[in-house]
Amino acid sequence: MAINFLPNDPLAVDQMPMRKQDPRSDRPASRAGFTFFGAVPEKQYDQDTDEFLFWQCREAALAAVENWEDLNGNLTAWARSGKKLELSLDFDDPEFTGPQKLNAFYDGDGLRFFIFKNDDDGTRVCSGLSTDTVTHEAGHALLDTLRPEFMESNFPEVNAFHEAFGDINAVLTALADKPTRAALLNQSADLGQANFVEASSEYLSDAIRRQFGNVSPSKPRRLLNQFQWKLPSALPAGSFNDPPDLLSREAHNFSRVFSGCFYDVLRGVFTAGGGGDANLVAATRTVAKLLIDAVKTAPHTPRFFSAVGRGMLLADQDQNDGANQDAIRAAFEGHSVLLGTSPVAPTAVLDGPSPKVLKNSASIADSTRSDLRDRLRATAGGKLTVAAHALAGARVAAANYQREIGLGGLDKRLKGVVAYAGETVLVGSSGGRAAVFGAMPEPNQSEDEVLAFVESLIANGRVQIGQKPKLAAVARSKISYGITHVIRAKGDKKVLTRVRYFCGG
Repeated sequence: MAINFLPNDPLAVDQMPMRKQDPRSDRPASRAGFTFFGAVPEKQYDQDTDEFLFWQCREAALAAVENWEDLNGNLTAWARSGKKLELSLDFDDPEFTGPQKLNAFYDGDGLRFFIFKNDDDGTRVCSGLSTDTVTHEAGHALLDTLRPEFMESNFPEVNAFHEAFGDINAVLTALADKPTRAALLNQSADLGQANFVEASSEYLSDAIRRQFGNVSPSKPRRLLNQFQWKLPSALPAGSFNDPPDLLSREAHNFSRVFSGCFYDVLRGVFTAGGGGDANLVAATRTVAKLLIDAVKTAPHTPRFFSAVGRGMLLADQDQNDGANQDAIRAAFEGHSVLLGTSPVAPTAVLDGPSPKVLKNSASIADSTRSDLRDRLRATAGGKLTVAAHALAGARVAAANYQREIGLGGLDKRLKGVVAYAGETVLVGSSGGRAAVFGAMPEPNQSEDEVLAFVESLIANGRVQIGQKPKLAAVARSKISYGITHVIRAKGDKKVLTRVRYFCGG
């Protein structure tokens, strides 16, 4: 039986109205799927009902995974929860009450959505109503399957990229829908005008605006933008109270730089092909696959935006004989993200023979390990691990050092708390010797980047330090509406640890 479904966002119904369609089938038992709550019979329910919310949220989540599999092959397991990821329509979490429920998040175990009931006028806002919002959160979960180590990253660009990837996944899911493409091309034939596809979660942003005023997440993030990259540490830390158009290093805010790069690559490839629906399908698929391949191979580095851009160039050379090189470079450089030279060239010889790299493992000689530790100025107890890494058709060893950064200087309440900077060195072969490929990490840069990231978290009230502030205080100060990081004991250390990714700022 058909259901009612909003293909995009409740505030985009003028462009993409509600439609009737048969619901997608349940996921095969052999693949990763969802645990649904509150199931109701298939029927064409009204939008303001819990029954409609169930089918709307379910359909959006399945659409995101279906499109992902079309791009990247079968999804057999989630990064942290195995075969099933919970899909919560009104998540019961005591940390989220009142206007803090104008939110949604991914926490490794599920995609969590909320229902906010406004006592002033009796209306309610359901974050799971927006296909944009659901597919953004699904994007976090899908990226987690590719690079689970990013959950522990404390580099501003890596965290901003996670948010950008959520917005990009929402766009890719939208563009997999033929009626959506037709409406988009009717609104912007060359993708160069503001449109409902590149705008994210308009419904939730509008609810935040009505509750909090002109705060940072009170406007939808737009992939069509002119934001220019700057060193994150040179930008303001960012706060909930910031005007929406101010660029800061807060992850959702700064994500707009990368999502702008991606959208402009898509525009460039699309317009080079001559326009039209068939070309939009082809361009979307081409650029999405370049991004996915780049994400798989880009080294975990403070300059992650550039690393992904270079990865897209390399993937394009491999997949398309470099047909899209100009479009990729122009898009990234248009946002001041310079891609430079290829990261595959050796830059410094190391002690010891070439690394041994197998399909799923790698090893380096003890002399190479000792040389790397000296160059990284590693501490006696600092951990250095080695894994296999694919790089432009070659396989190298990725040596990762976890640098410990003390946080007490940022806030006296964080005395004794540490965060880790994952420093990656790609080790390949040159003349039978081990050699560094690309740049060596700089310890001072790692410390600057981590401290800048944590400072932004603190400025936005995202770190659980002591007792959670009273809701009334949060509403008055407008500093935060939820926690993303907590402090956990790991061995003899107190470590800053991410527990969830939010949808909004």
